[in-house]
Amino acid sequence: MKRHLRFALELVVACYWLARTERGLRRTDLPSVCRTLGIACDLSSAAPPATERAVLPRNTRTPVHACQYAVAHWPPGNTCLRRCLVLGRRLRHLGPVLRIGVRRGESGEFVAHSWLEIDGRTLDPESARYATLGTV
Repeated sequence: MKRHLRFALELVVACYWLARTERGLRRTDLPSVCRTLGIACDLSSAAPPATERAVLPRNTRTPVHACQYAVAHWPPGNTCLRRCLVLGRRLRHLGPVLRIGVRRGESGEFVAHSWLEIDGRTLDPESARYATLGTV
């Protein structure tokens, strides 16, 4: 029972920050949204994406799952950017950095993706498939 109550509380917190994030994305630019959420935003570094996976403390498991659940059921859509921003807010005590990259899709179109890095390690193993914006 205690686990369900903690998840429900974390879900409420995640939904609050998701609504604030959504409003910010519609009204201002990405660096301003990141500052509001307490997340570093690296859009100019030419450093390649991290390949080593970040290991999060055990006490972040519930907030991570709550953020993923909230974003997956968010009416405007489940995007990697929304997921990163809300999760970054919940993990801000670990100093997350938002990174964005692009690659060519199978039919030649550009595909963009965002991910978080903590201490030079990625939370998303897919990030290695993208070139960071600073290198484009």
